[in-house]
Amino acid sequence: MNFEEMKQRYDSGEDSLALTLEKWERIFQNAKTVFHIEHFQDILKAAVVPIFLCAEYANQCRICPIFRVCQQGSSEDWINLLRVLQAYAIAGDLLPRDTLLGHIETFVNKLKACRDDAMRAAN
Repeated sequence: MNFEEMKQRYDSGEDSLALTLEKWERIFQNAKTVFHIEHFQDILKAAVVPIFLCAEYANQCRICPIFRVCQQGSSEDWINLLRVLQAYAIAGDLLPRDTLLGHIETFVNKLKACRDDAMRAAN
């Protein structure tokens, strides 16, 4: 999901947390089929597309629903995922795909847990 699509959907009233989760689910699905180094580089580019949670929670990061996995880009979860994505963007399919998929899937699951916690807190 590129920034323009995300912005259009956000401006149309879609939930920023749902958009964030969809972005990462798409990245995960794409990671299952990549085979060329440019595809791995595209995944890295997609990963760093800004999300609208950051705009919603500007100067209030600690109450953002994904703060525990983000922490303003300094969480261990985010840093480790970014390092893995960078390694694959450099090495491509020379590295085992299962490692990449495992890291992305773990991150997606943590985002889902954040969503579930936010939904419980709202009710």
